[in-house]
Amino acid sequence: MPIPFSAFVPGPIDLGSGIVGQATGIHTQLSAKQTAIIKAYAANIYRADIEPVPGSGPIRGVLYFKDTVFGFRDNDEGTACDVYQSTVTGWEMVDLGYKVEFTNLQANIDEGDTLTQGAVTATVERWVITNGDILSGINIGYFVLSTLAGGNYAAGAATVDGVAVTLSGAETAITLLPGGKYNFSIGNFSGYYDNERVYGADGVNDAFEFNGTVFVPIPVAMVAKPTYALVHSNHLFLAVESSLVHSALGNPYNFEVVNGAGEIGTGGKITGLLILPGNQGTAALEVTSRSSTWVLYGTSAQDWKFVNYNVGVGALDRTLQNLFDAFSADDHGLTMMKQSLNYGNFDAARLTYNIQRFIKSLVGQLACSALSRSNSQYRVYYANGFGIYTTATPQGVVGHGVVLFPDPVICAFDGEDSSGETVHLFGTTTGYVMHNDTGTSFDGREINAYLNTNINTAKSPRIRKRFRRCVLELQGEAYVEMDVGYAFEWASERILPHLFESAPMSFAALSFWDSFVWDNFFWDGRSNDVVSVELNGTGENLQLMIVLDSDYIEQFTIPSAIFHYTQRRGNR
Repeated sequence: MPIPFSAFVPGPIDLGSGIVGQATGIHTQLSAKQTAIIKAYAANIYRADIEPVPGSGPIRGVLYFKDTVFGFRDNDEGTACDVYQSTVTGWEMVDLGYKVEFTNLQANIDEGDTLTQGAVTATVERWVITNGDILSGINIGYFVLSTLAGGNYAAGAATVDGVAVTLSGAETAITLLPGGKYNFSIGNFSGYYDNERVYGADGVNDAFEFNGTVFVPIPVAMVAKPTYALVHSNHLFLAVESSLVHSALGNPYNFEVVNGAGEIGTGGKITGLLILPGNQGTAALEVTSRSSTWVLYGTSAQDWKFVNYNVGVGALDRTLQNLFDAFSADDHGLTMMKQSLNYGNFDAARLTYNIQRFIKSLVGQLACSALSRSNSQYRVYYANGFGIYTTATPQGVVGHGVVLFPDPVICAFDGEDSSGETVHLFGTTTGYVMHNDTGTSFDGREINAYLNTNINTAKSPRIRKRFRRCVLELQGEAYVEMDVGYAFEWASERILPHLFESAPMSFAALSFWDSFVWDNFFWDGRSNDVVSVELNGTGENLQLMIVLDSDYIEQFTIPSAIFHYTQRRGNR
């Protein structure tokens, strides 16, 4: 299965020769640490069944739509890009169907109707008019077909459930060229709530529409192929090199100017599109190049206003994200653009001035970006495996965390399942699709995590203190084990280093009568507690260091640290 299991799941026990029993749950005769280790072992057993998306090279795009995971990857020969969906039996290739061009369709038809020409039949999944209209009967377009039978079509007359049409030639299988970098935008151009569809572009192929089953190419009469697709203000917007192209109002297939479609030149190669907060009278679309930022105001070609917002500040490819404000990254760091009452309606702020040395070491390697709304984080990933997690609130930046993935993240997608749970997916350079923020390991490998706190003077700089104890508040839902160390006087060489002290802690979610399964909980379960660590030394300040290296420790939080000390003399 493509998505790794992260925990033991009660259910049938099958040793390969049939079901031999039932696992009823996690029993309390195991300690919390033993339970954590056994869960990690179980995850590793399941992990052996996980396979990469078939093909070669990195994952080209990953998508979560209608509770299904889709992976885009070049085939073994590198001659085409294939689309796979995750199923209970593994990755299954999606049949993209066929396309046949037509002229002079004489009346409206329905999706699901049958296209017939002699003995050849197929199901019409979509019909697209690219020029002309149905009313006059003079038009050009194409059908997207499935279930082709009876041979091949040819140029000439045909019918769709009795409606006359002229085919322009034989059908062709819908295929994708290799080497693209896919991005996706989910939108709905109908009035029915369940008609959401995915729109995408990759810089190599035509833009497309996809509903999980039917794949509809959307060609645009331009030399280059679109690199970005975004549904905005009831239009489909495409970025084609330095041009911002939009469809007709309410019709993502039609790019005729006479119907309201259009093109806006930017003067710089577009690196991203992002919807910004607007107001009751208009909408706002951020458009970036590597060194410039524009904002498109308006709701249609009747009132577009394209404003050059900032010259010299832009964004790198695949870095635009909307948390509560617009976030992006360039060679100089991470930037937030927020709504403002000032002239221009938006203010930009640089977020990473305090980690500029690290940012500069990664110039030219940025791969993609993602969000974690539950953690209020903007995340960027680099081709060498590094990532930066920036935690921010409307009041400002809380901090930055640096991560390192053994298998570098090359593309990412954030979505929700049908129950409202957040889904964080990413694709790797080795062809795997991974579930982020899940489990206790890096795909079976130990996670080495550490935290060095700011240097703490206990609000009395230049005063020596005899530090005696540190009380750490912890929050979690499983077993926690970490090593705690400390250093005095900016880790001064004049003071001998101190040994790390192990600090284990067991958590279990609180259980209530009539709301749990017997033998599937821990008595006296709790989700927060404190760990007391003895400190032994004197100094003007202290820095705390927390380290863990494990494949079985789940996520936990340290909300606070309290230091006990005795004040001594001033430093001389």
